Amino acid sequence: MEFIAFIIAIAIANQALKGYRLSKEKTLLYLNLSFVLIGSGLLVDGLASLVILLAHARRGFLYLFPVGYTINFLAQLIAYGLLIYAYIHQARGVTGPAVLAALPVLFVERNAVTELILIFLLVYIATQTGINYSINKNTNSMLVFGAFVSLVLAHVFFLIFTLLPIFFVFAHCAQLFGFILLLGMLLKVNKPA
Repeated sequence: MEFIAFIIAIAIANQALKGYRLSKEKTLLYLNLSFVLIGSGLLVDGLASLVILLAHARRGFLYLFPVGYTINFLAQLIAYGLLIYAYIHQARGVTGPAVLAALPVLFVERNAVTELILIFLLVYIATQTGINYSINKNTNSMLVFGAFVSLVLAHVFFLIFTLLPIFFVFAHCAQLFGFILLLGMLLKVNKPA
């Protein structure tokens, strides 16, 4: 699922870049950069997991799991931070530099702290997209809002999957659905008139 999510994330990044080239709207550039980071994190985490599976979980390869997860978490942290900066910049017209500080702690596995940080960032983004949808009431705003609500839900499922492993599958499905909604919106916006 991480490889499918990677492909969709890169497609989102590509469509956002096309939109940026057409409109010069900086929010689309931030969306592009964010999804390049998210896609890269997913790819690294997926490759690490694949190597561990192919090595039949031999002890010598198990260190790849925390490395893959840490890179994926940091990529998402920076990506969602960029999106928050874009919303703040767009809402307030701020031109100052972004102040985004990644935690100097390396998180080695899915845990409550990392997921809560990502949930907090995504709730902010979902709230901003919800406000945008309540003002604009158009299909594109609804798709973006739905995408980020789905991503919040995905990380809530990642948070609680230790209670019941089926939530891990739900988390990946919700993440894929969110990515598909964003890709759909970008394809709709970039469609020649």
